[in-house]
Amino acid sequence: MAATHWLGGPPADRERLASWALARIASTAAEDARVDATVDIEYAARDVEADLGGRFGADTVGEPANRRREERRSLRLAGISPLRLREEDSDEPWAVLFDPARLIRGIGAVTEASRSGEWVELALVPDALFAAPTDPWLPPGAHGLTLRLDPVSGFLRSATLHDEQGPLATARVTDLDVLDTRSSAEAGTPLARMAETLLEPARLAAKVRIEADPHDDLSFTAVPSARSWTISSGAETLTMTGEYEPDRTSPAAARLAEMLAPARIVSHLAYVEATSPTSVRATVRPLRTFPFSAWAPDETLTCHFTVDPATGVLVRAEATAGHRTVFRHIITALGPQGHARPVAHGSAGP
Repeated sequence: MAATHWLGGPPADRERLASWALARIASTAAEDARVDATVDIEYAARDVEADLGGRFGADTVGEPANRRREERRSLRLAGISPLRLREEDSDEPWAVLFDPARLIRGIGAVTEASRSGEWVELALVPDALFAAPTDPWLPPGAHGLTLRLDPVSGFLRSATLHDEQGPLATARVTDLDVLDTRSSAEAGTPLARMAETLLEPARLAAKVRIEADPHDDLSFTAVPSARSWTISSGAETLTMTGEYEPDRTSPAAARLAEMLAPARIVSHLAYVEATSPTSVRATVRPLRTFPFSAWAPDETLTCHFTVDPATGVLVRAEATAGHRTVFRHIITALGPQGHARPVAHGSAGP
């Protein structure tokens, strides 16, 4: 195997391995490369198509006819750039192999994590609220997605989508030549920490100052979540969870929820650069499908995030359009419920 990535090698503990794998996938959003590769894609035969869409739309995988024929094809790809894939938000079925960070937004749980030789194998299930119906690999109705992750490059060597009948589609990298790479540990570290919140429980208290937000409605429909916090603002106290229903939660409340559990935001970012050891500036992918990120809903915005390394919470989040601030939320105190302590902010603004 090549040299170890700056995140370190995969840990032996399986529970920690799942968190590490999400961190490694998220860190690819701060990396780029120039890659030549051969990708084989296989689709299994089906007598009846499974509807893998979700509550925000329905989509079937395959031909509109009742029967889908088995299909195999091989693609030779030259000069692939993961950054270009993010900036274009490519919907090619092979794009996920070189841009795996796009998957994080739709993950409901990591059901298995293990080592297989030099790879890390992950089994994922989709989140019914946040998986995109148009996602070719992790739509809401999928029974699962199995991945084989290269710990060094961050690329996926294979991805297999499962429906109720078993494996439905598989993409494999059968030949890979990485010509050059660009990796920023300083930019990748905050993204990795954000991604880990997808699997971490937390019960926190916070004081939040909303300095800019065109939406003043904090109506919130909670769903079961491993993360929750109690927010105090003057005489008002609000209990917030990291999960929310995108179509039933106000944008301002959704932004508070995403500050608590910012993992899914990573999938919406294109070009990411560090502004401090705990802060990043990022552009937004174009053409994102519903549900949007409340912090990155539009490609005209530039996002600025500061992460608390201990909890993964965003202690400062801002979105700007040109020189105009559209959203800005700042956590002024954070800690275990009943013991929120003041948060010190550095000069990591835009």
